[in-house]
Amino acid sequence: MKKVNLVLGILFTWTLFFITSVTTQAATLPKPEQDGYVQDFAHVVSNDTKEELNELSKKLEIATGAQIYILTVDTLGGMDAATYGTKIVRSWGIGSKEKNNGVLILASFGEAEGDRDLHITVGQGLEGALPDAKIGRILDEYMVPNLRAENYDAAFSSAYKVIYNIVAEEYNWNGTVDNPVKSEEDGLSPLTIIIIVILFLIIYSIFSKGGGGSGGSRGRRRGMYDYGGGWGSFNSSGRSKSSGGSFGGFNGGGGSSAGGGAGRKW
Repeated sequence: MKKVNLVLGILFTWTLFFITSVTTQAATLPKPEQDGYVQDFAHVVSNDTKEELNELSKKLEIATGAQIYILTVDTLGGMDAATYGTKIVRSWGIGSKEKNNGVLILASFGEAEGDRDLHITVGQGLEGALPDAKIGRILDEYMVPNLRAENYDAAFSSAYKVIYNIVAEEYNWNGTVDNPVKSEEDGLSPLTIIIIVILFLIIYSIFSKGGGGSGGSRGRRRGMYDYGGGWGSFNSSGRSKSSGGSFGGFNGGGGSSAGGGAGRKW
């Protein structure tokens, strides 16, 4: 009888542990309580940027059925970003149920180990247009540099617009916008230009006095990916405590994801 009670006690303990673990994990996933497509729980995106991206997302969904969402959180609750993003896409139903054409741009801003993660999760229906390698380049060239510089609006707006244009072109929709400038291609500051001019004049003066010819140096342009382009400068500095815009409530389309996408630490 004692052995039976012991076995029952062990089974009860394990069952309770399992239920508690599942409940705790589920509790770490936020619900889409904010208006629109930008679910900014970390309060880092300005209202102007939210309004702009919400409007673009609405147009894209009406024209193509695809959905692009942004989610910011303070912590991933110990979960890796890829798993977290996939669970969000599935639980929120991002994208069309028939086409699974949803995209989630996820970023965590906590200071705990495992946070400050980025991941862009892609539904199966868009994995051809947005393969992992292309997502990785978008993160490296647009999101990571801007996030590290605390240009949060620039990070989300630039990555979003690149993805937005790729999705629009995938569906042959002419609603594309100007592609953003990569972080490394931003214009030179006035001070940098002055220093370059002074150095040029000094070097020119030295070679002119020596009477020697100046050997021209060929500049080498950096290669551009197909989604590069010209766009205006961003204006963001640090976190902006903000609330959601005047958009309708959350409206997922029933889409899912098989875990496609890519992530980075920032």
